[in-house]
Amino acid sequence: MPVLEVDIEAIGRNTETVAALLRACRRGPGAHALDLVAVTKGCRGEPAVAAAMLAGGAVALADTRDLNLRRLREALPAAELHRIHLPSFVEPFEPGDVSYVSSWEGAQAVAAAAGSAAGPPARVMIQVETGDQREGVPVEQLSALAARVAADPRLRLAGVSTNYACFKGSPEGIRDSVQAVATAARVLRTEGHGVERVSGGNSSLLGLLVAGESLPAEITELRCGEALLLGQDALHYRPLPGCRTDACVLRAEVVEEYTKPAAGRRPARRLVLGVGRQDLGGGALKFIDPGLGEVGRSADYLVVECGSECAVARVGTMIDMVPSYEALVAAWTSPYVDLRFNGV
Repeated sequence: MPVLEVDIEAIGRNTETVAALLRACRRGPGAHALDLVAVTKGCRGEPAVAAAMLAGGAVALADTRDLNLRRLREALPAAELHRIHLPSFVEPFEPGDVSYVSSWEGAQAVAAAAGSAAGPPARVMIQVETGDQREGVPVEQLSALAARVAADPRLRLAGVSTNYACFKGSPEGIRDSVQAVATAARVLRTEGHGVERVSGGNSSLLGLLVAGESLPAEITELRCGEALLLGQDALHYRPLPGCRTDACVLRAEVVEEYTKPAAGRRPARRLVLGVGRQDLGGGALKFIDPGLGEVGRSADYLVVECGSECAVARVGTMIDMVPSYEALVAAWTSPYVDLRFNGV
């Protein structure tokens, strides 16, 4: 069985590094340090990982799945939880302490899920579309939605947020995205809304901060998951200074080893590993041994070619690789991958 080895201490150190990077971010005069909201969907809301993120400096936890939010609520009752998935209209859901919405219907669903009118109003962040072409209210409709949310006594407008580089957002548009959500916050404030929190995006923004660029003064926080788990930004996938990129390592067994014909080239030594698309999806992998390279994968197997500098790998031995975020999520959720924690 493939093994996903997770170093809890390394994730905690990555969190400390990212939190320090946010605190040092240059912004406008009078701006407070940026807060880190740790996204736990990549680790299925694993409480041990979430606790390390909180200890490392995250002020809150965010997830997209109700099951994960329930796990976190039970294990870490004092933590502020953000539901960053849009509300469901066909089944009950966990609203979290802060819920992200992009429509009036979604805001109403959160109000209903939060309970009776006698309780405190449900806090919502309005998700704004700033170029990723996925979820989010168009900016020209934001004011009308905010006014309706503010007028409902069951709801409290906590702030605005955006997401970028998860669907269609290109690297060239990242600065426009964060400027757009900052402008949206300014507009709402001029209209009398108390916009306390402005979530400028995710780990895709960290490359800008490493390069010394500043963010608008309106931004109060970022939501980061990939950077904490894998030690890299989510736009160019570059390692972040001071972060560990091997906190999550996938190990798979060599189940076959032969020299076989290679199309249009001389025969090459190839390995067949006992892990495949069913466990990894289409996510990329980086082999610890630089002499290895992926040829392709099927549902149950990964075919790997060995270069001349490749170390000897025989049947029955294990090959180590670092998964991309997509591959990590797939492996963590696969029932066919053994999950092991170090440093708990």
